[in-house]
Amino acid sequence: MKRFEMFDAMDIRFLNTFIEVARTRHFGKAAENLYLTQSAVSARIKQLEEYFNTALFIRQRNSIKLTPAGEKLLPFAENLSHTLGEARRSLNDAEIQHIVISGTPNAWELFLQDELPDIQNQFSDLTVRAEVINNESMVRLLHERLIDLAFSLEPIKSDDVVSDCILTSSLALYSDKSQSVEDALEQYIHIDWGVKSSEAIEKQYPKVRRANFRTGSIQVALSYFARNGGSLILPDKIAECFGSTMHRLEMVPIEIKTYIHYLSDTNKRGMQEVINYLSGE
Repeated sequence: MKRFEMFDAMDIRFLNTFIEVARTRHFGKAAENLYLTQSAVSARIKQLEEYFNTALFIRQRNSIKLTPAGEKLLPFAENLSHTLGEARRSLNDAEIQHIVISGTPNAWELFLQDELPDIQNQFSDLTVRAEVINNESMVRLLHERLIDLAFSLEPIKSDDVVSDCILTSSLALYSDKSQSVEDALEQYIHIDWGVKSSEAIEKQYPKVRRANFRTGSIQVALSYFARNGGSLILPDKIAECFGSTMHRLEMVPIEIKTYIHYLSDTNKRGMQEVINYLSGE
């Protein structure tokens, strides 16, 4: 691969990774701060070293330090990162015309799929790009400002991110036929409702730990249920769409929450109106 082609492929994030490793002098800490895996950080540094055809760090057992070449590169990387950051802030000062929204599969199915048409109707001049994404990628892309708004079933623990609850859903145990709870759990279909909710469900119904079918998607679970029957825990709003084919066995004293996430320093004019609209304010 030619060098200019490699640089096009790796973009500014590779230099930002280099800056963070140089600042922390630790691959693990840099990975944590950048919401990446340590292997991803190592891979980016390796590609930078291949691009510049020189080692940038001296790796020692308990610490790392910059090579002379790394010392020379650091001010250039910092200046470029600062310049692009200023350009981004300047562009963000313009009236919002384009917004990128991402959500985890279940946040999408519980909230976004119903709200997106309303967003288009409410903000007719706004171009919306929407994606289904996993939690890890969502947090990273939000911090890198590659997405504007994110949705998931758990708050994001970061000083840079605002996480607001916009929807609370009550859960109930449903089955394909009227039967006892104990019998229904023999064919339980496990949906991942987030760590805390899943732990609470397993505490109430220990038998669900033996579920033979597990998924992170409501739609996948419903498709499996339609073909094979069984039982599953759902919000009433979803189950009602199935009518008499689902039997509500009992309420589950657990609620799931859907959160909207955005950077606390977002300064796109008009963004707050979109956030307020989605938050029901």
